[in-house]
Amino acid sequence: MARWTKNHMLELGAVLLVIGLIGTIIAATYNWADTTPGWLAQYGTFVERPQGDFNLLLLIVAPILLIWGGFWVGEQMILRRRFDKLLDTPKRSEFTSRRSQLEEMTKRLPDGYRGRIKEKENEFVSKRA
Repeated sequence: MARWTKNHMLELGAVLLVIGLIGTIIAATYNWADTTPGWLAQYGTFVERPQGDFNLLLLIVAPILLIWGGFWVGEQMILRRRFDKLLDTPKRSEFTSRRSQLEEMTKRLPDGYRGRIKEKENEFVSKRA
């Protein structure tokens, strides 16, 4: 499960981001709109129960999902861009000096990125021969 999650972190983050955004919009509109829009008419019967107002739960959970998903998407985008920038070098000496940073970054990136390091290393080996 952990490997699958690591390999699909960007997609999971995007799903959480969208769910959080939609949930936040629905909860905030229902909570603070003066008149309930027509598209929220059925939602009112769902959340107003004798046990309490269930909109409060969505009002708390949805922004947390929004932040969490946004962090995952942002982290993956920044890591991927930084990885590509560090990997793109024509000099073997620069690649060797950046190797530890690249290895550290591959711990948080999908498994395919380890293969890209090996491909770059093989590229330098083939240039020597």
